[in-house]
Amino acid sequence: MRQRNVNQPARGGSSRTKEAGCAALLAAGIALPFAHVVPWIAEHGPDVGQFLDDLFANRISSFFGWDVIVAVLALLLTVTVLDTTLTARQRAVTVLGSLLGASVGLPLYLLFRQRNLRRRATP
Repeated sequence: MRQRNVNQPARGGSSRTKEAGCAALLAAGIALPFAHVVPWIAEHGPDVGQFLDDLFANRISSFFGWDVIVAVLALLLTVTVLDTTLTARQRAVTVLGSLLGASVGLPLYLLFRQRNLRRRATP
């Protein structure tokens, strides 16, 4: 198996380009879902019962609800137990971001991970 020279960019572009892609996904992961939930909260307030009723209103919304819940749980397991590349602060920020949703937590995790990989590869 051929080893990659750490001075060469990894597949898919430079490390900074990958970080920018993760940052763009993080921005979209914040803006797009919250553009829908903020007006809902403005209309209904912090009514958890109504939120759950609306989230699981039909089979399609239930599919997406459960998909996100399981994805966040898998991400939390990865961040807190399986991945040892994050600092304690990065881990805490990622856990908090994950509580906002998978669309925030996952790009945040990938951004931190990519940043750490770049820093380790830089002499």
